[in-house]
Amino acid sequence: MHHELTVWSRGIIMDKEARDVSTCIAAAARKLGYYAENVSDYVDDPDRTNCLVRRYARFDTEPILDRFVYENPAPDWVVLVEETIIKAVNFFRGTPDHQGVLVINSARDANYLLKFIPEHMRTKLGKLVVVDATGLAEQRGSSPWMFVRDLSELAFDRMSTEGAVERLAVGMGIAAPLIGALVAATGDLPVEQVAEVVADKDAMLRGVKQHTVFEYANANAN
Repeated sequence: MHHELTVWSRGIIMDKEARDVSTCIAAAARKLGYYAENVSDYVDDPDRTNCLVRRYARFDTEPILDRFVYENPAPDWVVLVEETIIKAVNFFRGTPDHQGVLVINSARDANYLLKFIPEHMRTKLGKLVVVDATGLAEQRGSSPWMFVRDLSELAFDRMSTEGAVERLAVGMGIAAPLIGALVAATGDLPVEQVAEVVADKDAMLRGVKQHTVFEYANANAN
């Protein structure tokens, strides 16, 4: 079994959320005995506020030979931390046809979101997963921003230095429901074991239970 996860986000203000998703998936896979890699630096550093950034994880039953390749060449799991990214970039570049699992943080209907995916990208799509991670996350802080964190935390949780250690708990905020929806929809990693590495287990389990899945590949099979 081999999976490549690419998490798309926006620099500075949403970077930790993306980083937590990839970190938790890689950590859970490693605890389950898989070979796993988590890459959160190099390609998109230094990032800029609101600019697109990516974080990566990959795991396999066999040793990962391309561990020093800092981008996923064929992502089959893709997470969009913020819904407007669906219109911003070809996030399925390199994804095998009909195998892409796309998880979007959105409160909108899956059929509505599909309208923004061009036809050449839809051929890559196997499954569309929609979860209102913002609504399911534990709300904290007084910021009016989307992820309801005090803006002073943005300076505190940055990891622009190679080898830096996380100062805040990993798997909080909207990352937790996104992880839950991804794990539940794909079914390759046990929910209980993944929950052990997620700081906000309750929010993750809300994502496990409260998401919608549209089986695009099956619906459009000849």
